[in-house]
Amino acid sequence: MNNLDSRSKSMLRNEQPLKLIGVSRSVQFLRGVFSRSSMCIPAFYYFLGAASAHEAASGTDDFPLKVAQSYSEFSDLNTISLACRKVFDHSIKHDLTGGYFGKLDDNVLQEHAEYWSTRSGTSVDDCLRALTFLRKFFNEYSKTDSVLLKTDGSLHKRVGLLKQHANRAAAHLTLEDYSIDIHDVAHFTAAICVIGEIIRSLDTPTLGPDYFNQIENGAYGTAQRLFPKIPKYKLFGKMNVFSQAQFYWKHQEGDSVQSYFDNLQLALGGYIE
Repeated sequence: MNNLDSRSKSMLRNEQPLKLIGVSRSVQFLRGVFSRSSMCIPAFYYFLGAASAHEAASGTDDFPLKVAQSYSEFSDLNTISLACRKVFDHSIKHDLTGGYFGKLDDNVLQEHAEYWSTRSGTSVDDCLRALTFLRKFFNEYSKTDSVLLKTDGSLHKRVGLLKQHANRAAAHLTLEDYSIDIHDVAHFTAAICVIGEIIRSLDTPTLGPDYFNQIENGAYGTAQRLFPKIPKYKLFGKMNVFSQAQFYWKHQEGDSVQSYFDNLQLALGGYIE
């Protein structure tokens, strides 16, 4: 009880909220995006596995299976949709949002590029090109769900649907309706992992270029142990995430952000039933 009291007192706000200054805002935002992209892969495969076990769990007296299937399906979808809402928060009044990063000043972007250059050994110009691509990306998709759902792009719509789920079910638990299917989840997960890989390659290069493909292999394997009927499907079965990410930011003048990320679904590992 004494520990609870001391922890409670230590967490009381007795001064002004922490305000990030300068490049630290963009650095911390992108690190948060990288962290969430890493967590979305296991969440995706656990969700896929749980969904594949829905019929079996409904028709069995195995109560532990019912609990595991129901809990995993619920919590993993919430993990993904809440990550989507956080990453693509459209607010420009707060430091750590996609909306804020999408409007970032050129001078801050330049300072960030110089910081990444010292960490990665990549030229400042290349770091700036990558950051410019990321700014375009977050400016494109960090909008309200209503705006996103009215846009032609398929990833726009899928981000809008996931944000809507987060707002209505995962965060607030209202009775308002939402609509999500496995293709929405797959497309978003793949897109945010490509973005996460751009960030990893320049902010934490020591993790290695196979980082996301290795996480996928581990996530699929553990999901398969829990849910043996999971489809034989890999998001990145036909794609090296590092190569895809490098191509996008290095050839950003060749096509629009929307075109790249709408076409990304064509590079994924086949069709999920």
